[in-house]
Amino acid sequence: MTFKFKIQPTPGSLFWTNVTKMLKENNESLRSVALHMRDGVNDKKTLALYDKLYRYKREAINPPNVLANGVLSYLKKFDEYLMFSDLYAEE
Repeated sequence: MTFKFKIQPTPGSLFWTNVTKMLKENNESLRSVALHMRDGVNDKKTLALYDKLYRYKREAINPPNVLANGVLSYLKKFDEYLMFSDLYAEE
């Protein structure tokens, strides 16, 4: 007897999959998000923020609210009607 079931993606995986897709559609990167969150200042703190975002993305970890809100505010530049729940929506 074999069981077939679909493994549900984690919230972090859903979030980063959708963020990656939206960034790719707009030819942007996580570095752009980090710069936006640091008000355009390109320094060591921006690089540390980028590293943190990249680590969360790579490990598919659900980001803390502060980071998730920063990513959302950046993506709203491209879609003013984007909602927080859209970042966790399944295809």
